Amino acid sequence: MYLEGSHSGLVRPLGERIYRKVSRVQISPPPLDIMKNILLIPGWGMRKVELYNNDNLFEIRRGKLDKNSFSADYVIGLSLGALVALQNARNIRGKIILINPPIPKRSVVVWFFHWLDYLINEGLFLERQKFIKNPIRWGLEIINCLKLLSTDFSKVFDNFPKEKFTVIRGKNDRFFCDEKAVKFLIDKNINFIEVEGGHNWSEAIEKAIENERQT
Repeated sequence: MYLEGSHSGLVRPLGERIYRKVSRVQISPPPLDIMKNILLIPGWGMRKVELYNNDNLFEIRRGKLDKNSFSADYVIGLSLGALVALQNARNIRGKIILINPPIPKRSVVVWFFHWLDYLINEGLFLERQKFIKNPIRWGLEIINCLKLLSTDFSKVFDNFPKEKFTVIRGKNDRFFCDEKAVKFLIDKNINFIEVEGGHNWSEAIEKAIENERQT
């Protein structure tokens, strides 16, 4: 299937490290036969993501979010798409899942060198992450990228219940959601899960999303 477009220090088996706020309210999961509206905001320049599990039904949304996007039960932001989700957090009704978000704010120059490191050592993973080809569109993507990376979204986490956000991080992501990001998340008491892999979309990330939907 293709898609267009608290800290308590608990350790989950199979390599997933979870930080949960102790006071988190446990809510019984809904019946599994109820379909949830799931929106995926892809990373920078991506037009689609190939899933590992063809039974997962995610709706893709690139560009500006609309009323239907805000009503989704889950809004998932991948990489730079995570900043789009944070930018619209006030209007998003459901839960926000951030996958390898580039946080906290740093200079664009710093991010550029991180991006070069990512290209050299991990790569774009073109087998599953498909990118736009229109050169005009790329220009718009660069402008939007610079705007997002120049914005400090740290206060967004302070304006909502901590349960609204979950971060899924590939534990080998040293490029964007790195150890500095981990420290930031711990300081903010944001729930986050670490899985095998790096910055790119992976089967472990996909499974973590599915598990999060059932908790």
